[in-house]
Amino acid sequence: QTEIMPRYGKLSAGEIRQKSGPNDLVTEVDEATERALELALRAIRPDAGFIGEELAAKNPQAANALTGEGAFWVVDPLDGTRNFVNGVDEFGTIVALVENGETRAGWIYAAPHNSSAIAEKGEGATWRGERLRVTASEREKPLGLRSLGWLSPDRQERMRARLSARFESRSSHCSAYAYIALAKGDVDFKVSSLIHPWDHVAGALIVSEAGGKPAFLDDGEPYRPSPSVNKPLLVTARRNDWDAIAAGLRD
Repeated sequence: QTEIMPRYGKLSAGEIRQKSGPNDLVTEVDEATERALELALRAIRPDAGFIGEELAAKNPQAANALTGEGAFWVVDPLDGTRNFVNGVDEFGTIVALVENGETRAGWIYAAPHNSSAIAEKGEGATWRGERLRVTASEREKPLGLRSLGWLSPDRQERMRARLSARFESRSSHCSAYAYIALAKGDVDFKVSSLIHPWDHVAGALIVSEAGGKPAFLDDGEPYRPSPSVNKPLLVTARRNDWDAIAAGLRD
């Protein structure tokens, strides 16, 4: 909150840079927040390594350690940077603790609302301190979020056609917002393409503890902490809905 909200809507052009392209941005707020979090988290668990999005941009091999032994903090200091820059209030901070290849705890802080979703493995999930447990949906069509930009153009076209025919959906540019919406049952599913650990490890645990299911669309493999991979991930708010929604999206 101290690093992020005072700068919202106040960045100069010189404080915003492109990484891989015009839709992949980094700001001085991302970097300052990551530095502050690294100091704070290392103080809590000095034995744990630190894998932050901005650190990984400079050292792409950093996330390889997630599949081995040991403890690691996995952090996206400002998820939804493009929204933050453009004055859209869907952004947040994501923190996860991974130990021996398993996500033990996850936090998503929705900075515009000064509120957090939190989960501990096997202990459930909360939003603003209240227990999260998704109930049955009354929507006629499942409502979803999509982030398909890293799929091939042909597969994007096929996926969009299926989404349009069978579901209601809108584009999403913030994993933090999407995972909170899933855990609360505000949406029924999210399908994503390029899967970075700092975007997904915390949210996947939170949704799972609230009754949902994160698994890869093509083979149904459950999501686990890993280096970045470019294959579609389907997360459903309700575990029992996963198979039906996956069938509606698959080729």
